[in-house]
Amino acid sequence: MKVLQCKLKQPTAHYRDPKVFQNEYISTLNLPSKTTIMGMITYLCDRRLNSDIDIGINMRKGKDKEKFLLQGNYYDYYKEHKAQNSILNYEVLKEVELTIFISCKDDEELEFIRKKLESPCKYANLGRKEDFVIPSEKGCFVKEVELKEVIPMNTRDAIKENIKLKNTYVRVDLRDKENVETIINQGVLIALPYKYKDLEANRDDRVYEFCHYIYVDNDGIYPKNIKVNVCIDTKEVFTWL
Repeated sequence: MKVLQCKLKQPTAHYRDPKVFQNEYISTLNLPSKTTIMGMITYLCDRRLNSDIDIGINMRKGKDKEKFLLQGNYYDYYKEHKAQNSILNYEVLKEVELTIFISCKDDEELEFIRKKLESPCKYANLGRKEDFVIPSEKGCFVKEVELKEVIPMNTRDAIKENIKLKNTYVRVDLRDKENVETIINQGVLIALPYKYKDLEANRDDRVYEFCHYIYVDNDGIYPKNIKVNVCIDTKEVFTWL
């Protein structure tokens, strides 16, 4: 199975959880959601994509989160007297390195995406406007790689084949009690935006559809009874969001 792979770097990154509304301080997600990644892709493609796109993600590197706090006499005056506490402080990630996988059943659409990402004609960002991205490998923003799908039947098989999920999201169906129980305690459960209900709606009126995910940190897990993808070149393991 051939897909596109983007290896990206970000000096700083803030991936906002749209469910969180705070006046003083906004924390960041550990990884961007599918809608955030799709936003970057469609922006660089300069049009809405016609086919369903599968996205996978791994974080290869990232420093601890830091608080980005605005301060100073002018800031304090403006915050108190002008903005009335509406200026926000952000939590940011530092020196982030991501691998993003892109798949589409429509070969022509996938080829269109590849050509647009090969030579971006726009400033690329992921998260906030100031969270720009650059290729991890000089001059190589995207390339085609081969995947294999694997379903380890038990933890022993996963260990034997060195199939380990880490620094990624794993989508879960809470109605599937058998599979949920095997993974629910191995990471942080979070609801993230999966897609927009109506792309034709005005941007301000768009409503997210959410799915549940487990965030798996750097300690990782050996999956069982879960379909995972293994990149043949880099041995990275992930699931589709």
